[in-house]
Amino acid sequence: MAEKIINGFSVLAYATQPEGRVPPRAFIETRRLPKKKSQAELDAQAAPQADASAPPDEAAQQEAEPDTQAFEIFISRRFRSTVEAMSAARNALDRVKLVDEDGVPDHLPE
Repeated sequence: MAEKIINGFSVLAYATQPEGRVPPRAFIETRRLPKKKSQAELDAQAAPQADASAPPDEAAQQEAEPDTQAFEIFISRRFRSTVEAMSAARNALDRVKLVDEDGVPDHLPE
């Protein structure tokens, strides 16, 4: 896998192995990186909570789960090997210069 960090997203390029009659495929995946917490937030989190039986709030639970999207690239192309698919995925990753706030990379091929 090849990886770049762009606009708070980890952008990965990878390829899959052929399965039966399905040829190798190339993908680009974006994962939202967790926001870095300030020292005050870390101190507040480390302090013992007064009400331990309270259910966790939804915002904190959503922050804990990574926001991931996978995009298959070069759909119309049939790769002969996984190495060829991975090379194409790396080349596509090199062309990605921007990721919008929804996690969609710019310059995404086919």
